[in-house]
Amino acid sequence: MASGVSVERNALQSGIQVCRLCIHELGGASRTLKRDYQSAGSGWKDQQYARLGGIIEECCSALEKPISELEDCQASLEKLLSTVSAYEEVNL
Repeated sequence: MASGVSVERNALQSGIQVCRLCIHELGGASRTLKRDYQSAGSGWKDQQYARLGGIIEECCSALEKPISELEDCQASLEKLLSTVSAYEEVNL
């Protein structure tokens, strides 16, 4: 075990909250972009609209790509928080 390592529960909880917020915001931005594109297309179904659809799809993919990595990070932080909490209970 590494000596001098310190982990604070508040820091872990903050990290978990940041992950949740990022996941929420990235997913929301992607959904909003798709919804707005579909709304704009109600009277605009031509080649330009189709090209824009391709761009929108690329943007949404880019927005959604980090979500799984953030979910993994959140899960790791939650596991570490659980371990730290259990350790603190034993050592109080």
